[in-house]
This record gives sequence, C-alpha cells and structure tokens, in this order.
Amino acid sequence: MRLFIAGVLALVLAACSSVGTNSLNIGSGYLVISQFPEGVELGRYPLGENKTFFLSFIHSVSKTKVKDIYEIRGRRIIQTEEFFKAHGAGLPSSPEEPGGLSWEKTKDWFILHMERPIPKLVVRTDKTYQNRLGLGSETIDLNGWEDQAILIFVDPGNPY
Repeated sequence: MRLFIAGVLALVLAACSSVGTNSLNIGSGYLVISQFPEGVELGRYPLGENKTFFLSFIHSVSKTKVKDIYEIRGRRIIQTEEFFKAHGAGLPSSPEEPGGLSWEKTKDWFILHMERPIPKLVVRTDKTYQNRLGLGSETIDLNGWEDQAILIFVDPGNPY
C-alpha cells in the first residue's frame, strides 16, 4: 500500500511540476512588429524575463535623441519613462503629462517617469530618424524595412 501511495504522490507532483512549466511558457510571449494597417507581420521576438523594451529615435524638430521605455503587463504595453535632451514640439514639458508621475534632470537627460497605458503602439518609421527597438540584449533596426507605419503588439504565445 505504501508503494502505491508513493507512486500516486509521484504522479501528482510530476503533474503539478509540468503545469508550472507550461504556465511559465505561456507567460513568455512575443513582441510582434507588423505593417499598419495592413497587418503583414515583419518580425516576432521573444519577450524574455524582464518584459521590457525601448524605442529610440531622433526627434524631427529638436534633432536630438529620444528614448522611450515600455513594460509588458499581460497583453498591455505601459510606457514607464521617456528620456530626452531638449524640450520642444511633442516632447514633455512637465510631470503633468498624461500618465506622468515624476520628473528628473540628469547631466545628460530630462526623464519623465510615467505610468502611461498605450492601447495601440503605432510608430511611423523614417530612415532620417534612426528608429530602433531594444529588446533584451538585441537592438532591432526598424529602418531595415521601408519607411512606413508599424504596429507593435504583444502575442502571449501558444498556451498549449
């Protein structure tokens, strides 16, 4: 009888262990880049453990670098910081910006800390503005494709 109970316990523990593993795989997911509005997929990249990415570009008016930091929460994209060098058209000017939490000035950057949900992340790429996406240790040159509008979204992956 003890042998039977030990066998059943081993099966239950193995089942619990595999459910945990599948749960981890479900949560990993992908960051997907597609043409907008056409929907043609251009790239699909694993999210990795920290589930963050950045977009960087040269601002069209100030001609200075801007870097936006995003965090993935479930299927949602949340902008958490914006780094920029100069105030100007389209750049933050106070912590009261939508989703703004606090403001910081370092030697090299103005930084707006924020909690801004992004319902649809559409980016217009242009080779002139050096559009890049950083995900983990990888930097993706968004100008590797033709200048266009792209949609960046989260695909949680196959749950099975």
